[in-house]
Amino acid sequence: MDKLIFLIVILNPFSQVIYLDGLISSLTGRAFVKLHFKATMLCVGVLILFGLLGDPIMKNVFQVSLSSLQIFGGIIIMYVAHKYITAGPSENLFDSKQIAELAPKISMPYIIGPGSIWISILIGREYQPHMAIAIICGALAINSLFVAIYTIVYKKLKTHHIPFVGKFFTILMRTNALFIGAIAIEMILKGISTAVIDFGILKR
Repeated sequence: MDKLIFLIVILNPFSQVIYLDGLISSLTGRAFVKLHFKATMLCVGVLILFGLLGDPIMKNVFQVSLSSLQIFGGIIIMYVAHKYITAGPSENLFDSKQIAELAPKISMPYIIGPGSIWISILIGREYQPHMAIAIICGALAINSLFVAIYTIVYKKLKTHHIPFVGKFFTILMRTNALFIGAIAIEMILKGISTAVIDFGILKR
């Protein structure tokens, strides 16, 4: 259960609805929900792949250690969390006419990132394959459901001109960014600790 919550926090659905606000506004609710679902399905395949075969992929394909991913990923996530808190959401331009190309653009970097890949690998290490798949799918399903509910509510509230909805989710996004920043520090510290053990830096 802790890894499920951990992955949802890293996915940060609050930031997704803020950064994809322009796309949500330009598409119908049904079209956007369908698009986000396609993006989620792409992410399911990638994260399950890393959850089940993460270590062999890292070592044999990319030839890097998990500690390297932890350290670099932690730095990236820390930068993103800092940007969430200080700058808030920035405008992201999507061409809503090119629907077929939008799902991969939403998948990365809004869902797939070093943090979600790292946690998927940890889930694969800690749980049996069927449980690992269930946890990853569960987290992505909750994330997708949250975005879908927000989209439906947003479309309805927009007709009544309620301006504080976006501000409310911006506050939630920045609050969640505090936890993401802490997770980033944890990733860096664990990565350094793992590197020290794996490479025998302290050995004489």
